[in-house]
Amino acid sequence: MLNIALIDADGNLSLKPGELDVYQINTHTIPVDKPRPADRIDAIVICASDPEHARELADLHAGKAKGRPPVILISDTVPPPDGFDGWLRRPVSPVQLANRVQSLRRLWVMEDVARRRRAAVEVFGHPVTGELQAEKRPTVLFVGDATSRFMAIRHALNASDTGMIAAFSSFSAFDYLHERPFDAVILNAINKKELAFTISSAMRRNARLYHTPVLLLTPSGRFDAADEAFARGVSDILPDNATPAEISARVLRLADERRRRRAAKALLENCRARSTTDAELGLYRPKLALAHLQDLLNTAARTHKPTGLVLMAMEPPDTAISPEKLSGAQVQFAAMLRHLLRAEDFPALIAANLYAAILPYTGKDGAECVAERVSAVAECTAFDGDDPLHPFRLNINCVSLEATGEETAEALIERGTRMLDRARLEAV
Repeated sequence: MLNIALIDADGNLSLKPGELDVYQINTHTIPVDKPRPADRIDAIVICASDPEHARELADLHAGKAKGRPPVILISDTVPPPDGFDGWLRRPVSPVQLANRVQSLRRLWVMEDVARRRRAAVEVFGHPVTGELQAEKRPTVLFVGDATSRFMAIRHALNASDTGMIAAFSSFSAFDYLHERPFDAVILNAINKKELAFTISSAMRRNARLYHTPVLLLTPSGRFDAADEAFARGVSDILPDNATPAEISARVLRLADERRRRRAAKALLENCRARSTTDAELGLYRPKLALAHLQDLLNTAARTHKPTGLVLMAMEPPDTAISPEKLSGAQVQFAAMLRHLLRAEDFPALIAANLYAAILPYTGKDGAECVAERVSAVAECTAFDGDDPLHPFRLNINCVSLEATGEETAEALIERGTRMLDRARLEAV
């Protein structure tokens, strides 16, 4: 459950706080002149048309620190002021706001964990060379018929040093999407709304394209299918009478979010090195895992946010297997574990045949989902045995738990180990 602070300086936001409950978001309406609660807030939503007032409210309620929660501005001012993570124009539907809050919160978690993990691995002797090389200028994919607004969008983006590639069919669109990364996708829904919806839905079902923002180009005036569009994974709706300034602002705000996500993911990947991971399994080493987990627990205690943990014990196979085949299966399981986790999660080898998935900002329910996913994959995966006709399965026992109170990293792992021991006894 996420908690957001809502500050409505304009007093005309047609959004009832309870409308976000179905998306697992609690809304706390905060008076304009009073700071928000110091903790428990995952994002801040400010409705203010005056740019200077909007910035003042952002500083008052979110602060200026680098790790402040994401701030979303709802305003009709074009272009919007700098300093906001997201920008929406009225009318704002509940599903649209929920999507933006969830996406920006996930990005905040990735960036926060990336900073913490970088600090941890540098203590353990792996200097992360740092800042990623500057990316080339943003690139946007336009999909659909080349209507009269196509060139207007191209000129607006060119003026903002943003390239655009056109795909006039869904087939060529997915060819482009699989060939190279794009910072945003514009789907022309002026005449073919259903096709645009189909493409957006397909992108949200693809793990590699899931976070690529999608803008829907629609006829001017109120778009009756807006709620359906946002439910299909559309990030924003771009009316065909938008000015060049609005086109650039809407597209580039989402493109910047995509680039930030790629940078955070790359930084997390750069934390993997010979000095930080087990040479054979590719999982993080025990001492680093304890240090990183303790840092997350310290943060969780201050911010009242959860930290989840999944422990996995590998038991001997039911049939006799040579050490070479068993070792190969363990390597494959470690690779599977890494791919079953999010970029910000931390797969580690805690001890011989004891694996862990450290889950930042994740509660017990989320940890249970991870444990169930790992168990399901392990149960249905057959590994090559000494006899090619008789593959074998690994016996993986999983437990999930959430840190409580002032629990240390060692105490949390010890509690999980006791849970594994009880599970073994119950299975006998």
